[in-house]
Amino acid sequence: MHKSQKGAFARYLMTGTGLAMLAVSAPAFAQDAPVAAKGDEVTEVVVVGARAAQQSANERKKRAKTPTDSIVADDVGAFPDRNISEAISRIAGTAVDRNEFGEGSGVTIRGNTADMVRVELDGIGVQNAGGLAISSGTGDGRGADMRELPSDLIKSVDVVKGSTADMTEGSIGGSVRIQTRTGLDFKKPYLSLRIGTTRNTLGREYRPDINIVGSRKFFEGRLGVLASLSTSKIQNNGHNMEVVTSNNAGYARAVDFDNSPNKTFTFNPSTVTGPLATTPNLVSPAANGGAGINSLTPLEVVTLSANAKTKDECNAAFPLLTDAQLALIAGGTSNNNRVAAQNQRMYERITCLNQWNDYTPSLIRNFQNSNDDERVAADIRFDYRVNNNLSIYAKYGIANRHVDDQYRNRNLGGININTALTYNDTLTNGPNGTLYPSNSINYRTALANSGYYNYNTGYLTAPITIDINPVAGTAAANVSNYAFPTLGLVTNVDPASVKVDANHHVTAFSISDGSVGIDQISTNIISDSSYMQFGGEYKDGPLKIEFVFNRGEATYSRDDKRSSINAPYGKATLTVQPSGLWAYTLPTGFDENNAANYVVLSPAAAQNAVAASINNPAIPAYTAAQMPQFTPTFQVTYQPRMQESSETTAKFDLTYRLEDKLPFFTLFKTGYSKRENKAQYWGPGGYNVKEAVGTFGTTTYQAPIVVPTLNLRGFFRACQPTATSTVPCPYGYVANTNLSSKLTGTDTFTPAQLVALLGSVRTEPDSVFFDGYNGAGNLTNWYGIDIDKLWGQLGAAQNANLDCIKVCMGSDGNMYEQPVTLTNEATTAAYYMVEFEQQLPFGMEFSGNVGLRMVEVDTSATGVFVLNSIRKTATYNPATPAAAGGTVTYTFRQPVELDRKTRDWLPSYNANLWVIPDILVARYYTAKTVSRPPIARLVPAGTCSFDERNEGVIAVDGSDQDMTCTGTIGNPNLKPYTAKNSSVTVEWYPNKDTMLSLAYHKLDVKIGGPIAVAKTNGKLFEGSGLVDPQTGAPVSDLEFSYTQWENDVGYGRTGWEFTSKTAFTFLPWYARYTGADFNISTLASTEGTSVVDPNSGDQMRPVGESDYFANLSLWYDDGKTNARVSYQKRTEYFTCITPCGTANTVNNYPGSFGVTAARPVPYNPGQPRFQDETQYVDAKITHKFRPNIEFYLEGRNLTKQGTSTSGGDYNGFANGEKNLYRLSYGGSRYMFGVTYRLQ
Repeated sequence: MHKSQKGAFARYLMTGTGLAMLAVSAPAFAQDAPVAAKGDEVTEVVVVGARAAQQSANERKKRAKTPTDSIVADDVGAFPDRNISEAISRIAGTAVDRNEFGEGSGVTIRGNTADMVRVELDGIGVQNAGGLAISSGTGDGRGADMRELPSDLIKSVDVVKGSTADMTEGSIGGSVRIQTRTGLDFKKPYLSLRIGTTRNTLGREYRPDINIVGSRKFFEGRLGVLASLSTSKIQNNGHNMEVVTSNNAGYARAVDFDNSPNKTFTFNPSTVTGPLATTPNLVSPAANGGAGINSLTPLEVVTLSANAKTKDECNAAFPLLTDAQLALIAGGTSNNNRVAAQNQRMYERITCLNQWNDYTPSLIRNFQNSNDDERVAADIRFDYRVNNNLSIYAKYGIANRHVDDQYRNRNLGGININTALTYNDTLTNGPNGTLYPSNSINYRTALANSGYYNYNTGYLTAPITIDINPVAGTAAANVSNYAFPTLGLVTNVDPASVKVDANHHVTAFSISDGSVGIDQISTNIISDSSYMQFGGEYKDGPLKIEFVFNRGEATYSRDDKRSSINAPYGKATLTVQPSGLWAYTLPTGFDENNAANYVVLSPAAAQNAVAASINNPAIPAYTAAQMPQFTPTFQVTYQPRMQESSETTAKFDLTYRLEDKLPFFTLFKTGYSKRENKAQYWGPGGYNVKEAVGTFGTTTYQAPIVVPTLNLRGFFRACQPTATSTVPCPYGYVANTNLSSKLTGTDTFTPAQLVALLGSVRTEPDSVFFDGYNGAGNLTNWYGIDIDKLWGQLGAAQNANLDCIKVCMGSDGNMYEQPVTLTNEATTAAYYMVEFEQQLPFGMEFSGNVGLRMVEVDTSATGVFVLNSIRKTATYNPATPAAAGGTVTYTFRQPVELDRKTRDWLPSYNANLWVIPDILVARYYTAKTVSRPPIARLVPAGTCSFDERNEGVIAVDGSDQDMTCTGTIGNPNLKPYTAKNSSVTVEWYPNKDTMLSLAYHKLDVKIGGPIAVAKTNGKLFEGSGLVDPQTGAPVSDLEFSYTQWENDVGYGRTGWEFTSKTAFTFLPWYARYTGADFNISTLASTEGTSVVDPNSGDQMRPVGESDYFANLSLWYDDGKTNARVSYQKRTEYFTCITPCGTANTVNNYPGSFGVTAARPVPYNPGQPRFQDETQYVDAKITHKFRPNIEFYLEGRNLTKQGTSTSGGDYNGFANGEKNLYRLSYGGSRYMFGVTYRLQ
């Protein structure tokens, strides 16, 4: 069971540390207002720097209208952290999500992720330019990426944990409000120049970081002008080691290596829940036409498996169906119904036998990612005081970003099972009429000298379907299908090398057919945004009017270029390290950096004939002797996308003070706002403008008009003639003849040319793998691929650019617009609120506000549903269904539209009881809050395929084989994330320097946020009237496997936050210039969360919810030297049950497993995945050599903390080590420079 660390440590910190802070602040309270003796000289003390900033932050918190925490800059360009996200994470209740490069990206507030946190800059929402946003790689998220905001002009940041009616909606647990300086903030002309540099400990290159700020007033101080320019270049490096497939599959259980009589795990029937738990997995039609014949239910399968104590008891619990039992089932086409029933029974038995399979890594890969990030931001602001009543301002700014990302990974091979040409089956598909008795068994054994070995011998591992003659001696025409058990499997693991611990974890093994695979993605991202803002404020006695207009625009483009190569090397030994990572011992003498090892000719292979079509010419059949030798083909892929977006905002607020007009009520406020967000999104595109008419090759045939796709899949390879070959090598570049993919093709070289090419594009890494990280083991670097250089020498990559993404030439020579997704979200909001105040007995004061906000959102969008119709050709061979020329794919695009309107009423209430005015206050807050799903998740767009090869094929569950969809399909019925938020806070301000706060908050989620849910056997197009555009057949009854966005279930969450800040002014000597900030936050789930671990049955906490996170900062500021050291800790948190929403890597039965959908038998349940605990230490020091010259030095992640995902305390190794899934490390980062101020 997963153990909570919250109890002891959290209580200790909240009591011990809090009392200590209280104790040291008490003398300061006593000294805060000394009584001066008569005649004493009074000295005025001017508080500056960190202490002044802390006093200002305390004052903002004290005067806030709803629970708020604040950060205030010490001076211009002196914000506590260069990264705003990291600065905010120092506040109680917040936690930063540091990315693989170690930089703070998104902020979680009270357990709510970044896409539920609204970020505003000077009252306007921060624009999401595209895929750089932390919440989404495709630009469809609402989370703001605060890395793009320069900190030099920031005056203050408020983290608002409550809400008032005048606040823009969109946050659940809290919002971030950033205020920058104005042109009227400066009393005299001001100019500052900061010149610095930054480097990380992995890449080790120094990159510039420059900022200029200037301000001056004109017209007797009525006009203030403020301008700023920031530019920086950042080298980011992220190193990762992965032990499981895609960091979400968990450890594999596929082979019984130790042959132990003890189970590796035991099924838990109590976790089989939901309506499908007691629904038969398969209902077979009866031969007599009566009621269907049921298979076992999931609950029955799991229960029988759990009760089995030995493998032989599994055999007894799930006996194969007899001929008499099968005869009760209607045979169906080719006897497929009976095959499905027997397959179902065999998979039920395999489910039971899976309990003895041992834990092994599912996919081991190393990643070395580098990122060159160039950022430029500039803005200019004019503030003009028209008269004593009216002030106006205008502001214009840009923020541009260019990212060059190199994503390298290396795979050295792993466990392979039942690889082709490595085993022998006793039952094979022979010529029609082959006779196999119904009780026949297929014994699978490894071929001699294949490097593969026998495992799970004597026990069922898979069914095999073979043609049989159901009636002995009858003609071949009566041949039908039949399912037989396959006993045993073969793998590339030498049994003599295997070591297994007491928890059934394989800890060492050797493989026989290892190969090194180098895969690299080169990504180019350009993100440009600009905004223009105009606003003002009018004051006249009790009346105040505020107005603002803002127009923001952003463009975003991204293209991914990818290529991979591989080289076989043979035998390797894999051993788990104490860290949970795996080490390889490769053959002596193998050089993975030798290009010749990647150019290996394969034996010549025969080629089938291909009939001519509009997409390919006729190709005759050739024997192997006639064909030349080719190397395996290496692929180049290209995938672009582009987005253009805009936001127009107009806001009007009217405030009227009522102190002298009405009793109790002190202020009335109302306002109206209008926001319109527009976006256009282009993907790889490609579609059929006009379909073909008639039959190809006839005189009446009319060719289709096809616009090609930019989703390019090209190839390059080497070719060499043989002594008998007559077919020439197709040297050079040959473009694809398929009209849809004609923008790429295949490059063919001689072996020597290919060796030279690969050698010339080899590139050394720019950092040492996991340099400076303690505990990663003996790791080695590897060479990458210079993608741009490689692609410059390939014809297959000549069209890899954005020229065709908006408009492209069709097959008829005319230009056509590519498909585009258009979204428009218009938000209208109006509100009113009143503030009140009442004096109470004993000097107490009661105050607060109450209000109501109405929000109406009109959403419209147009998108494209891509439909692929895969049809068999005349040369289709069912024995090789994926062979070239056997199928042809027709791609169609169906326009889809979204048009909906929603309205929400959001009441809010805040009450404050000042027990001791200005010193001790108790606050209560409650409100309804909403956060809307991203528009792209509403549009019912996606890509689905109708595959003729699946027609008539029976799946394991007895239904027709599902058609498939890729990506995640939008859901127009998604509702906003809706919750009731409330809190109680007690704040004590014993003096200006000291603040102590204790808060209890509660979140009651009524409707959860969008999650991707994998589905099978779903009639996606039911009721739509949609037809297969190639055949005209309706697809409404076809079943699909797909993933779709759905609302998560509601849940409850509570938490405590303790905050203390003080300056140690009562201490002697230099210690009086010190201070400390400490906070700790805890979270706990209440009713509603239902995700459980399939094995233990333990209930998991909500995703992203840590036991606690804590911050401790110690600072020093004597007016000349300012220093701060910050410590931050966040405990582990649950992320998902593997395979975490993917559809086909782990087979979970029906149950409460979150985003992971139920899969057919054989069951092999997933495991919990956690983000492990992190602890960071950051530091910063500045020193003024002269009043106007300052030096600074800043360091992040000084302890070189890595981040990791793992199985937590579940299913670990016998020595207590966790199942490590992925380890990431970005090194430490240092920044230093000089600031010059002319003032």
